[in-house]
Amino acid sequence: MSSIGGRNIKEKIIKRLMENREVEIEDDAIIETPRDDSDDVEKIDFYQWSINGDGTFMPSPETTKELSPGLYDPHYSNRMGEWGLRRQRINTDELYELPTKEISVILSDLKSFWKKKDVYKKYKLMHKRGILLYGDPGCGKSGILQLCMKHIINDLAGLVINLKDDESVRGYIDLIPKLRQIEPERPLVVIIEDIDAIAGDSNYVTSQLLNLLDGVKQIENVVYIATTNYPEKLAERITNRPSRFDRRYYVAPPTKEVRMSYLKNKIGEGTDVDFETWVKDTDGMSMSHLKELFISVFLLDNKYEDAIDHLRELKKSPRNKKQKTLGFGLGTEE
Repeated sequence: MSSIGGRNIKEKIIKRLMENREVEIEDDAIIETPRDDSDDVEKIDFYQWSINGDGTFMPSPETTKELSPGLYDPHYSNRMGEWGLRRQRINTDELYELPTKEISVILSDLKSFWKKKDVYKKYKLMHKRGILLYGDPGCGKSGILQLCMKHIINDLAGLVINLKDDESVRGYIDLIPKLRQIEPERPLVVIIEDIDAIAGDSNYVTSQLLNLLDGVKQIENVVYIATTNYPEKLAERITNRPSRFDRRYYVAPPTKEVRMSYLKNKIGEGTDVDFETWVKDTDGMSMSHLKELFISVFLLDNKYEDAIDHLRELKKSPRNKKQKTLGFGLGTEE
């Protein structure tokens, strides 16, 4: 390997490539910090050679044998003319498990899955898993995703790839065979939030996703986790076939126990807050409602009575939607 530029240049290039996008995980969403969308590769000096298949030597920046554990987005490099992965910095230190059945069951299922690779191989099955989370907005689907990310990154040193639109799906399809050539055994979780916005009843991207989940382009050592607020918008070929989404979980509004746990964690038990009143007044509200109540009272100094009245007014607005069964009966797991 060429030593031009020395260690300082190498460290500078690695930092640009691996930490050029900052993301902080909060309770219910991935919040991206503003950044310049210009191609970062344009700013990087080339100081070593890569060898193409035809024997051509091409200028190359620093290389790495494996990706650092973390969250990545598919990113198209105009300079290179290829899809790659752009890392997002995440903070999982403050995440904690709420006492919900969905969280415990899903994390248990994932931990068991990663331990059973040899068993899948023994029975000649693809080592992959599909999980679909659905329910009303703000009830905690994103929080479950974040805990799953924390598990694979911190416990398994794995990768999480975030697919957020048609373009990122196309990039992932182009990139994933190359990723598996470089790191065939790396644990991988693919997040597809609001899958209904990407794959409707009749959509070319829907066919692409099907090939990923259960078709010619499927890969091993991967868990796909998708979320939707509107399962009725998804095609039956996505929702009603276990080999694509093996488990479907309805994420219900938080119970009394969950609301109490959330509020005590946020506010702290050493305050003069009447938690029983807060829990009673927020009956039927979502995790997003609880978060807004906390922000309004403790961060913005609004009166509790005004804040709770405002949330009640918001909750009165009915949600009209076409009901659609997913075909797996009732209960937490469908």
